[in-house]
Amino acid sequence: MALIRAAGWLGAMFAAASVFSVAHAQSTTDDSGYKSKQDYMSFSAAGQGEEDRPTVMGRLEWLKARYGESLPADFSRRMAAEFYNQRNTYPQLAPGAAAPAGVPVWQSVGPTRATKTQNGIKLSVTDSGRLRSIMPHPSDPNTVYVLSSSGGIWKTSNFESPYPSWSPITDKAITTSGGAAAMGKDPNTLYYGTGDPFDGIPIVGGAMLKTTDGGNSWSPFTFLGTSGMVLDVKVDTRGASDIVMVGTDTGVYRSNDGGNTYSQVLNGGTAWSLVRTRTGWLAAVATSKYYSPATIYSSADGVTWTALAVPNMTAGAGRITLAVGAPGDAVVYAYVANSCDTTCDQKDLYRSGDSGASWTALGLNSKAPGNPNEENPTMELMGGQAFYNHMIVVDPADASRNTVYLGGQLNTGKTTDGGQTWRLLTNWLAQFGLPYAHADHHTAAVSTAGGKKRVMFGTDGGLFVSYDEGATWTDQKNVGLVDHLIYSMATPGSDPKTVLVGLQDNGTRIRFSNTSTFNQSYGGDGFGVGYSQNLSNITALGSYVYGYIYYSQKDPKQQSKWNDPAWDGNTCSYNGINACNAYFVTPIATPTAGADPSGNVYFTNTASKVYRTDNAGASWTPIFDGSTAFTYVRGASHSVAVSPVDLNHVAAVSTGGRILITNNGGLNWALRSTLVPGHAGYNSTIAYANNQVLYVGSENPLGQAVWVVKSTDGGVHWAAASHGLPNVPIQKLLVAPNDASGNTVYAATWLGVYRTTDGGANWSQFGAGLPTVEVSDLYMPANGSFLRASTYGRGVWDLPLQ
Repeated sequence: MALIRAAGWLGAMFAAASVFSVAHAQSTTDDSGYKSKQDYMSFSAAGQGEEDRPTVMGRLEWLKARYGESLPADFSRRMAAEFYNQRNTYPQLAPGAAAPAGVPVWQSVGPTRATKTQNGIKLSVTDSGRLRSIMPHPSDPNTVYVLSSSGGIWKTSNFESPYPSWSPITDKAITTSGGAAAMGKDPNTLYYGTGDPFDGIPIVGGAMLKTTDGGNSWSPFTFLGTSGMVLDVKVDTRGASDIVMVGTDTGVYRSNDGGNTYSQVLNGGTAWSLVRTRTGWLAAVATSKYYSPATIYSSADGVTWTALAVPNMTAGAGRITLAVGAPGDAVVYAYVANSCDTTCDQKDLYRSGDSGASWTALGLNSKAPGNPNEENPTMELMGGQAFYNHMIVVDPADASRNTVYLGGQLNTGKTTDGGQTWRLLTNWLAQFGLPYAHADHHTAAVSTAGGKKRVMFGTDGGLFVSYDEGATWTDQKNVGLVDHLIYSMATPGSDPKTVLVGLQDNGTRIRFSNTSTFNQSYGGDGFGVGYSQNLSNITALGSYVYGYIYYSQKDPKQQSKWNDPAWDGNTCSYNGINACNAYFVTPIATPTAGADPSGNVYFTNTASKVYRTDNAGASWTPIFDGSTAFTYVRGASHSVAVSPVDLNHVAAVSTGGRILITNNGGLNWALRSTLVPGHAGYNSTIAYANNQVLYVGSENPLGQAVWVVKSTDGGVHWAAASHGLPNVPIQKLLVAPNDASGNTVYAATWLGVYRTTDGGANWSQFGAGLPTVEVSDLYMPANGSFLRASTYGRGVWDLPLQ
C-alpha cells in the first residue's frame, strides 16, 4: 500500500515507464530475469488505486525475476528436509530448548507496538504484520489464534484484556509463510497450511501441519503434491473424524482421517476459496492465480466435482472469495475480482440462495454508500489490486444472512439488507470521520463466544476488532504480535540501540533506546534503509519502490524531517536514479565510519547501474553504467557492497554467477566470475573483509553444494567457502568488524544465522532460540559487542556477545 502522497508521482512514473514489460522467467544460466534491455516491469497508470498496484504485483514480479517463473518442484521438500537436518544437528539451539553453557541466546527486541504512525497523517496506533487467518475459540472468548503471513500462528488466552498476551506457537515446529489455517471439532486441534500467495517464495509451501494440543506440539509436514501455497482450509466437523478440505495452487485436497493423509480431489488451477453449503461444497478456482477464466465447482461429497455454468459471475473473473454465515447454509456470497488479464479491479459481489446453483449480481460498483468519501464514492473497495485485498465475512448471528462485511484496499463496508444499501466502516488513515483500520484486507471472523459479538478484520497491518458491530474499532489487540515483514535494517554508528527497519506495507520504522516500540516515521512499503556510521553526522536513508529513496539529514524520527526525491519526467529519474531502469526493490549500502568519515556517502543499484551519493541522498551519480553493454546487476536486497577500508572498492552482484567490481571508485570495472565446482550462481550478497578478501553468497532456488565463495586477491580468483551451511538461500553476509583477519563471517539464511571463524572452511548455526525464519539482514557494531538480525516475519533479534 503506497503512502498517501505517493499517488501522483508513482502514477506519472509508470505512465512514463510504459515501454517496459513484465520480467521474463530466467534460466539456470541467466539469473537476471531479463530477455532484453527493456524487459522489466510495466503497469499502466490508469484506474483507481492503480498507483498502488506495483507495491503488490511488483513484488511478485521482482521475485520471479530473481528466482524464475516457478520454483523447482522439489523446493519445499528440500527446505523441509534441510530444516529437519539442522534441528537434528543443533537440537539445543532450537526455540524452547535449554541452550548449552556459554552459548549466547537470541533476544527478541520487537516491534511489539507503536505509539506514533506517520503516513502524511499522524496517528497513535499500533500495527502488526499481514494476517492470513483469524480463529476465535467457539465458546471461550479469551482464546484466539491468528496466522500471520510469515510469522506463524500466535495464540492468546486473554483476548478480552485491553492488551492481550500473545505467544507464537509454531516457533518450535517451523515459522514459515502462512497460507491458511482452521480449527477442528476440538478447539485444541488446528490444521495449518503453509505458503502465502503473496510472499512468492515461502520457506516451505504447499504443506499441512496439525496440532491436537493447542500448539504445544506439531505433526511433521504433509506435502500436497507439487503445491507451493495453501490458500484456504475448511473443516467439516460433523463426523467422528474431521474432514479437512484444502485449496492450493494446484487444486483441492481432502483428508478424511483428521489431517493424517490427503488426496487430491480437484486437479488444476488455483483454488482460492472453499465453503460448505446445504448441498455440499463449493470451490472458487482461477486458471492461474489472478487470471481468468475463473470457475465455480460444486461437490456433494467433496470428492467428485462438477463445474457450474454461472457465466454472469465467472466471465472475465480472476480471484473469487466465497463466504457463508455458517457451514451448511444455502445462502452464499461471492466477492469477485476482474482478471488481471484486464483491469485487475473489483467486478462485483454476488449472492446465491440455492447453494451456488445460481447467482445474482448486487451491482456493488455502482452503489454509493450512505457515507461516501472521495476515496470511495461507490462501493468499489478493491481498487486496482483486487487480486490482493479481498475480504468478506457473513454475520452468523443474522438469521437472514443479510449482514455482510467487506474489505478491500483503503476502506471497509457493511450491509444489513443483503447488499441493497451500504455504509463505510473504516479508513486506512482514519479520514472522513471513519475509525482506523490498516489498508489491504485479507481475512475476517465474527465471534459470538460468551454471548458477546466481536467482528475481527485481518489486514496488512494486523488485527482490528469491533465490539459494536463496526461502529468503533480498536487496534490494541496488535500489541505484542511480533510478526512484521522486514526487508532490511540499519543502525547508526552513534547509537547502537537505535534500529531503522523497512517493512512490507508498514513503512520505515525506528526504535530509539532499549524498547520494543518501533514508530513509523515514513509510510508505505519500506525496503532498503541506511544509517550513517559517523558518530556526529546523523543522516539516514529509506526507500520505497523503483529507485525512490527518501533521505533525512536531521532527525529520522519525524516524517517532517524526511525529504522526498525530486521526480524528473524527462529522464524518468528521482534525484538522478533512473526509475525506468530500477528494480522493485531498492537496496541501500552504508559504508563504515573508517571508509566514510563524512557520514554522507551511500550506494544503491538499479538493473544496469550502480549509484553513489556524497550528500546523503540529495543527489545520486552513476559510477557504473552497463546499459550499452547489457551488463545487469541483480535485484537483491543486498546486491551492492563497499569495502570497510575505503570508498574506492565497490562491488555488485551480476548475473550468471558473476560480480562487478571496481578498485578505483568506478573509473574502471571488471566483470569477474565467481563460479567454482558446486556453485551455480544466483549471487545475492557481497561482503568485504578488506580490499583483498571478499565473500559472495547465493540465493539459488535450485540448490547447490557451494553457497559461499571467497576471494583473497580482490575478486580475481574464487574458492568454495561454505562447508556446514544449510542447503538454503542466503540473504546477507556480514564480516565481523572486530576480526582483523576477516575470518569471522555471519550468514543470514532462510533457516537462521550461521557463523564461520576460519574464513569459510567451516560454518555452524550461531546462537540459541532464534525461530526458523528467513533472516533478512544483519548488523554488528565496530566493537563486536552484539549481533543484530532482522527477519521476514518474526521481528528484530539481538545476540549479546560480550
